[in-house]
Amino acid sequence: MLGVPSIVIATIAPIHLFAQFWNHMQHINRIGFLEKILVTPSHHRVHHAINKEYIDKNYSQIFIFWDKLFGSFQEELPDVKPVYGITRPMRTCNPIKINFQHMWLMLEDAWHAKNFKDKLRIWFMPTEWKPADVVAKYPLYKIENAYSFEKYNTKSTSILNVLLWIQMGILLLLISYLFGNIAKIGNLGMFLYGGFIFMHVYAYSELMDGNKYAIVWQVATSLIGIESIFNLGDWYG
Repeated sequence: MLGVPSIVIATIAPIHLFAQFWNHMQHINRIGFLEKILVTPSHHRVHHAINKEYIDKNYSQIFIFWDKLFGSFQEELPDVKPVYGITRPMRTCNPIKINFQHMWLMLEDAWHAKNFKDKLRIWFMPTEWKPADVVAKYPLYKIENAYSFEKYNTKSTSILNVLLWIQMGILLLLISYLFGNIAKIGNLGMFLYGGFIFMHVYAYSELMDGNKYAIVWQVATSLIGIESIFNLGDWYG
């Protein structure tokens, strides 16, 4: 749409993806003079940390000199180990809920705000801003101490863990098949297939959360998968 040739996007996308992949690790410490140029694992550990020394630093993705230029650079300190996370942690394993949770929180705040001006203003203010009446009536849990907080966890059983691993294995096979046959599956089929995968992920992550409606999502996903096979006569070609 912006006039960038598709071959440029196809070439740059995997390079960019790889550049994001390698710096998400703890096995690499420092890499000499490249620390002054590239975003390294050390720099990116700072980006993901909630320690007061590290919060809101190292935004760059490939070249670290941008942070140095704009004053948002912070070196990883040898005596301060990064604590990963966000100050308002997600209390769920469901990645779909996680991706839309901030939008949902903003909608809730806009709904709860009494002042009409605040209902509009919330969409344009800095990320931490909330109307005063909403803060007073609907406070949000926030991590104040990076070294002492309760991590989200749910109870599980051996049988449930086996079931979840099986479902994750099936999901990986389904996604691999989608990517390997995406041209044959076509546009409409691709979106229907993608919708089914979203449901599959939603269903088993609700199971991980111990949600009482998880069984409903499990049954619904299975029925839609079976219906697709009978309706299409195969599995998307």
